[in-house]
Amino acid sequence: MLVLVMLVIASAGAWFAVRDSGSDATATSGQPAAPEEEEQAGPPNPQKDNGGEGAAPAGEDGDIPIKHIVFIIKENRTFDNYFGRYPGANGATTGKTSTGETVQLSVATDVFEPDLGHAFLDGVKSINGGKMDGFDQVTNGETMNGYSAFTREGIPNYWAYADEFVLGDNLFTSMYGPTFPAHLYTVAAQAGRVVGNKDQTSTEGGYCDDINETVFRFQKLSRQEKREIMEAEEANDVDTVVQYWEHVRACFNFKVLPDQLDKAGIGWHYYADEGSWMNAMLAIKHMRFSPHWGKDITGEEDFPEDIAKERLAPVTWVVPGPGVNEHPGGPSVCVGENWTVSVVNQIMRSKYWKNTAIFLTWDDFGGFYDHVPPPHYDVMGLGPRAPLLVISPWAKEGYVDSTEYEFSSVLKFIETVHDLDCMTQRDCQASNMMNAFDFDQEAPPGDRKLILDERDCTGLPAKVSQAYDRRGEGAFRALGD
Repeated sequence: MLVLVMLVIASAGAWFAVRDSGSDATATSGQPAAPEEEEQAGPPNPQKDNGGEGAAPAGEDGDIPIKHIVFIIKENRTFDNYFGRYPGANGATTGKTSTGETVQLSVATDVFEPDLGHAFLDGVKSINGGKMDGFDQVTNGETMNGYSAFTREGIPNYWAYADEFVLGDNLFTSMYGPTFPAHLYTVAAQAGRVVGNKDQTSTEGGYCDDINETVFRFQKLSRQEKREIMEAEEANDVDTVVQYWEHVRACFNFKVLPDQLDKAGIGWHYYADEGSWMNAMLAIKHMRFSPHWGKDITGEEDFPEDIAKERLAPVTWVVPGPGVNEHPGGPSVCVGENWTVSVVNQIMRSKYWKNTAIFLTWDDFGGFYDHVPPPHYDVMGLGPRAPLLVISPWAKEGYVDSTEYEFSSVLKFIETVHDLDCMTQRDCQASNMMNAFDFDQEAPPGDRKLILDERDCTGLPAKVSQAYDRRGEGAFRALGD
């Protein structure tokens, strides 16, 4: 995909010089530099519901009874790919192609190969100004394998969570794609204008640890330029879009939600493999070079251990390892679903369950078909829908939530629970997700559990089984986007 992007850039006649993104590792004092502002917070869009209406009432004492929030971010799926056939949800069993045809969505397979294009420009092409008919135009899209949807048999436990708790059928990815900037949205309600993964694809990790790693991002834009770009995106004019990109170092220093939590004295933990492409904190210099690193920012394998040792923080991000994140191109969805079931079961059996809310989503569209046109908030997106499950004893029962959400909405929920200020226009205007909850339930919340059995994932293709045998959850580390 990088080669294709570079060809598009060249054809547009654009010239990009590598610029410093303001990412010196430390200030002159030798201490981590203070975060810099990238996007300014603003008042909510008056035309957009910010979640105030229809919000779940708090308990009798006026407090929201959620004391632990767990935000799990997996990889590269659309709502229609996982829940397009789910009864009562806004799904689809057919899809439109660039040739004007309507095709049946095939039954999705547990192991999906080859990977599909899901870069920023792939998202623009797929959406095609709201026509939602360009998914066959992404890399490997001509195979039509992206026009697929699971049945209950393929992901039975995810569907079981939807049956019991909340399925969100109107959560859009925060941007057109791909992984790295999408994960920045999950901690910052912005991506620092970044539009792609790092250019140096032959190595893992890096970001603020490697001065040579670079990414593309939008230049600082005037209002007129923003309008021009959004018009180009609506017209699927990618040549115009890339003319506003610049090349910068893959290390940034804008504010993230953990900064707000620190100031309020609220504990947090971010679990992600240290060298992972998905580790957003590795690209935030005042986090990477701070006492939080190795203490509050640790490998995802520490998450189950911390639950067992009763060290679950009030706010937690979890970025599962490559063997269990369900990324197309090799990993098994069955194995990934089992990982989810394992950690959810563990939370349900713990002392934390009675006041926990788990938000489970997938970071970008992965090249898969989805039929719902995303709102066009700004030059970054929104991108196609991703699945959303809200699992909590306080979640509504068997409810399909069609409130408009994006990843910043989970941050807005955290901000609402802990009375924190919003950071950017995105989380300021986002729904607070209270519509997914019922805080007046009569049953004791600790009694409402759904302990599920992990599935038998035998029968995987030989090379996939061998990868898991050799590296376990660390299999498929090369699939970083």
